[in-house]
Amino acid sequence: MGSKLEIVQDVINAFEVNKESMLRTAMLFKETMEKSLNGEKTCLKMLPSYIGKPTGKEQGTFMTIDMGGTNFRCTKYKINNGNFEKVGEIKQKLINKEKNYDLTKSDSDEKQLFGFMAECIGELLEPEESLYLGNTFSFPCRQEGINDAYLIQWTKEITTSGVVGQNINKLLEQSLKEKNINVKPVAILNDTVGTLLVAMYSYQTADIGSIMGTGHNTCYLENNHPLNGQKMIVNIESGNYNVGLPVTKYDEIIDKNSQIPGAQLLEKMVSGYYMGSLLKEVCKDLYKNNALFTNEDVDIDAFFNQNFNALMVENFILYPSNTKEQYKCSIEDAEIVKRVSEAILKRTVRLVAVSHMGILFHQENSGTSVNNEHVIAIDGTIYEKMPNAPQLMKEAFREALGDDASNIEIRLVKDGSGLGAAIAAAFAVTQ
Repeated sequence: MGSKLEIVQDVINAFEVNKESMLRTAMLFKETMEKSLNGEKTCLKMLPSYIGKPTGKEQGTFMTIDMGGTNFRCTKYKINNGNFEKVGEIKQKLINKEKNYDLTKSDSDEKQLFGFMAECIGELLEPEESLYLGNTFSFPCRQEGINDAYLIQWTKEITTSGVVGQNINKLLEQSLKEKNINVKPVAILNDTVGTLLVAMYSYQTADIGSIMGTGHNTCYLENNHPLNGQKMIVNIESGNYNVGLPVTKYDEIIDKNSQIPGAQLLEKMVSGYYMGSLLKEVCKDLYKNNALFTNEDVDIDAFFNQNFNALMVENFILYPSNTKEQYKCSIEDAEIVKRVSEAILKRTVRLVAVSHMGILFHQENSGTSVNNEHVIAIDGTIYEKMPNAPQLMKEAFREALGDDASNIEIRLVKDGSGLGAAIAAAFAVTQ
């Protein structure tokens, strides 16, 4: 057993992803993508979206819904000559303790979940109004058409019964009909595809869309899709990637204790949902090895007997003095928690950047060179709010790709799950 500093440094080192590791894993990601595109079964689903590049001329008023996790949002948008106006919006929780319901657990079924959604949609509809709807549904689906997607499996610890294997927009359409709500679902997509669609309206070279929030996923524009030989956005379902990743013993604990061990490995290493749990496992290990909270006054119970979330990780990085005060620990302990939090965040950003590099290497098909201009659109609280996340992303590209990194522009693109669904609905009815 080494000194306290050595033990801490060993943990920090376990989360390091260097240039060689980034390039090696990016090439493995590229190879896995291409195998899947060619029909081989891999950890990447490479789901066709049946949505190409929008023309910019889509217009009309559209209803959208977004179920990204335990939150549900229904929004009405007006699209006119490339301008977007939000006409109305309702936000609801799928879990309500006061009203004693939880639509995310297995004792709730598809009729309850989609009936709830239909009622929310009805509240935004004007009398005699009839609208087309785009549905952002951010769970792995087998997509068979722009409006036909079958849930493969729930993720994000959701277990509502009667939905897996079903056509999502058909379930929604049935509930809308039963409640006499004159709204017709015409497109289903995930938030990643929506983010890219929104970016394409603003940036000519946008061809990758990514979510770095509670969950993680990425999509990209395939220039010559095997299904139709044309441009099509492909939903990679990259959260399930598992080849050549730098897995630590802490990642193995998170995976073992998750809803589906062995699945969504990359997501468990990079998403906000698991980030706090990862930090907690590291801190428990450091404490067990007498490298953290060694003085008697520390409020160990207050620290460990709570659910860690991504916001706490952010606060540990930004406010070590608050950590010291809140848990009666030394400033040295607070700095250790900060350093570990920073190491986890840095690895998060680098592994997402690695997946983006894999896509770029596939698109360019010239080894590890990136010679053309690309805009990567990212949405999500990890990228938007975590300390220095955009800077860490730029550093990862610069370290791995050198001068070629100047061809990559990363843009925060908001509301892909809302506005992107409206664009998808407009795309669907104008084809």
